[in-house]
Amino acid sequence: MSDTTLKARWGQISLLFSANFLSLLGNGLSAIAIPWFVYDLTGNAVITATVAIAGQLPNIIVGLFSGPLIDRYSARTVSIFCDAVNAVAVLLIPLLYTVEMLDVALLGFLVFLSQVIDVPGQTSKAVMIPALIDKEGLPRERVNGLNSLLETGADLLTPSLAGILIAAFGATTVLLLDSLSFLMALMIVTMGIKASHVSAPPQSEPQPTKEAWKWMFTTPSILKLGIYDLIINTVAVSLLSLVLPVLANANDKQAIWLGIWLTCFACGTTLTTIAYTVLGHRISSLRLLQLTPIGQAIGLGLLLWVFADITNMSLRPTTGIIAALGMFLYGLNLGVGSVVDATVLQKLVPEAKRGTVFSTFSSLRYTGVPLGLLLSGILLEQNNPITLFSTFIGLLLVNAVIWFWGRLEV
Repeated sequence: MSDTTLKARWGQISLLFSANFLSLLGNGLSAIAIPWFVYDLTGNAVITATVAIAGQLPNIIVGLFSGPLIDRYSARTVSIFCDAVNAVAVLLIPLLYTVEMLDVALLGFLVFLSQVIDVPGQTSKAVMIPALIDKEGLPRERVNGLNSLLETGADLLTPSLAGILIAAFGATTVLLLDSLSFLMALMIVTMGIKASHVSAPPQSEPQPTKEAWKWMFTTPSILKLGIYDLIINTVAVSLLSLVLPVLANANDKQAIWLGIWLTCFACGTTLTTIAYTVLGHRISSLRLLQLTPIGQAIGLGLLLWVFADITNMSLRPTTGIIAALGMFLYGLNLGVGSVVDATVLQKLVPEAKRGTVFSTFSSLRYTGVPLGLLLSGILLEQNNPITLFSTFIGLLLVNAVIWFWGRLEV
């Protein structure tokens, strides 16, 4: 195959990777900056959890109706629209704060709006990837692995960057960069991705959401994977978007340590993704689903040991490093999940149903997140990290059992 042909086949997917990376970079920055900003503003972990819940509810609600819109109007159109609205919503937070017009209720609304529009935006990019794979004849496992590697690259970059920017300039600067990232992603998709390359076959009507749920319940591997992901996300979102920012803030405002912990987490997910990208065809996805929750529980066990002793005390270098090691182990065992999800969904879901089923599956995955955030906020406000981390570990061990019966049908 000539270099020109190879470049043409990979050109569109490379641009889509760039747009997706910028969106994820912005999301990663705001995921750290917003909880930090709210806790600085209020000093209350429950209020911080409430705002975080406002940002997570759309992951459940919006998936119930955004999929048919993607199938009807095309993934490219929805992606462009969502990135535009998201940029404005995030930009309003620092602007309104600067002119002293921002209160907790308005902040919660803007966070909610940002996530409402981000859910179909990210889903539409996920739908465009298999469309380009099919049209260009690209290797599915390698493309999914590379996309996941970019996602973990964003995870790797944002914690340290956010920690440095928050420490040096404050959380509002991070939110400005977040808005800019969405604008850049919008421009790439608008000018670089051809509509004809990501258009689904024409349909008279989009797939009804209730039919997507019915299809999922009659496809055991999809349903089991959704429940498995529900537990994983309940723990992961609560830990990354609330628990660690609050604990770092409460311990002498250690933004740098927060950046180190999340960077170590991202290093773990990056190593796993690289290994899967290279060796994925030789590794049993079922075995990974069985064993990785146990590894996640071991990582959180180190966090339990650290924060059981230092809550409301200054972080020492030794305990900070142990927490970083725990986050590395946790990330090392979490990183394979998104690649397995993408491969299974792309193989089992017909192209005409992808928008609806992908978004419905996303709703199922995030159903437990609000409860996890609320529980985390209450236990953090009560200075009870032992119960909190013990609950997380228990959930992960339950998750390890789910795939020990049955098989993964791909």
